[in-house]
Amino acid sequence: MSGVTIELRDVVVARGGRRILDVGELAIEAGRFVGVLGRNGAGKSTFLQTVAGLVRPTRGAVLHDRQSITSMSRWRATSVRRSVGFVPQATEYHADLPLTVREVVGMGLAGPAGLLRSPGEEGRRRVDDWLDRLGLAGMASRTFRSLSGGEQQKVLLARAMVQAPRLLLLDEPAANLDMDWKARMVEWLERVFAEHSMTVVMVSHETGLLPSCCDRVALMDAGRIVRYGPPDETLGAGILGELYGCPVEVIEVDGRRHAVARAQMGSA
Repeated sequence: MSGVTIELRDVVVARGGRRILDVGELAIEAGRFVGVLGRNGAGKSTFLQTVAGLVRPTRGAVLHDRQSITSMSRWRATSVRRSVGFVPQATEYHADLPLTVREVVGMGLAGPAGLLRSPGEEGRRRVDDWLDRLGLAGMASRTFRSLSGGEQQKVLLARAMVQAPRLLLLDEPAANLDMDWKARMVEWLERVFAEHSMTVVMVSHETGLLPSCCDRVALMDAGRIVRYGPPDETLGAGILGELYGCPVEVIEVDGRRHAVARAQMGSA
């Protein structure tokens, strides 16, 4: 099974009379790993949610494998989204629901298995496998709400992966992770991308968290994609300095580009 091809055509998302997303045309080929960067408020999360089909555009069309998920029926769109793994920045589980880590991860099986069907032995093995891969096996019986923010983020990653997605959408997957786990997360993304045939779109604030397998980068500003291309064409010091409005130095380590803002002397 291959990854999903994504197309956005004249997509606008407006709220309160203001355009928070405005993408004229974008095509992401199946099997790409795309990083999305930009300032706070640039529209990155809205872009990801629109690609996932969670936000319906005010205008335009979003296509998965040439099928418009914006015009299809809600039932059909739900079926298509079963192949999409989505990891948000934060969860919205109600604090009064004492869901365990295993139960939250098992929710990822509801897509491929259907809500009313038992996941079976194979599904349970997949849950155990991803709990183990992300270092969560020892806390499988703990409640989700008792975990730290970083631990919760790993649970949501495991939940996305048990459904064997063809399209994986990550919104700041390293949020709340300490330095060690950020490094592990990058290694995990490299390995998972190499092992599974899927398309990945990852929003990040840090260029250095984009793994070396990231072969396209979208730079966003004010809801628009201002540049889209390979990392060596998009992650230059001058381009990033213009995007973020400050001098930037870029250092390449192990195939990843780390951008560091330089202080502007005399600007205090």
